[in-house]
Amino acid sequence: MEDKYIININIAGRTYRLKVDNNEEEHVRAAASAINKKIEEFSSNYAFKDKQDLLAMTVISFVSELTKLKAETKDNAIISIDKLNEIDELLSI
Repeated sequence: MEDKYIININIAGRTYRLKVDNNEEEHVRAAASAINKKIEEFSSNYAFKDKQDLLAMTVISFVSELTKLKAETKDNAIISIDKLNEIDELLSI
């Protein structure tokens, strides 16, 4: 069983306390860093009224990327299964 502990991360100038497993901390900190970089990128390239706009743009960016990766993973799994079936047929001859 993993030990959980509290970490503080900063996103868009606001600190959040999160309870994480030991093996999650690195990923959570990397995610916070990526979010802050994307917010900085959007803030320098687009006009915005407040941080909420930047956060919304960041969420849309990351979720659309995640959706694309999930579709590619599914496609790759289908291709892999097809290739394995072809190999199995060749080996069965």
